[in-house]
Amino acid sequence: MIKEKRFIELKKLIDYHTANQLNSKQENDLYKDISNYLKDPLVDDFKLEVIAVKVIQLGANYESFVSALLFKSMPEDFTRKELQILEGELYHYIEKDLYGRGMDKLFTTKLIEQTLKLVPNTTEALTKKKAIGNWGWLIPHALMQVIIEAILKKIQTALLEDKKINRKGRIRIKKM
Repeated sequence: MIKEKRFIELKKLIDYHTANQLNSKQENDLYKDISNYLKDPLVDDFKLEVIAVKVIQLGANYESFVSALLFKSMPEDFTRKELQILEGELYHYIEKDLYGRGMDKLFTTKLIEQTLKLVPNTTEALTKKKAIGNWGWLIPHALMQVIIEAILKKIQTALLEDKKINRKGRIRIKKM
């Protein structure tokens, strides 16, 4: 859903460009946006499928898997209490922003597709019930994994860029 909105915005800019309605600065911005869109889509289908399979395989253990993933990615002096606070903030972000944009529905669709592939003998009605009920409460954790991986990718990119510039200052990560 979010990717589609980004694509629609890019498409409008491309239409303006083909009608020669953009100045040179807007053209350069457009090329950068297209390049960024192609390099770094917010979340691709493959990633959602992989996470959906993990949710199905790990079941109730998936929540602790995401907590461990988050804890492992934090600095060494990070405490369990700080982890709980961070998880709470991520949940708030997921409920406020991602659910509002339909990311939960997109992930539920992937969960249903993967359940049908992994357990082909189940009916579609039972599969929907399983995806929304049994694993539905794990959807925020799945979306949290997407966010964690995106943040880690941004950190790695910032570290690489910092090494190229060879600065000794702090690394800034743009707001996602």
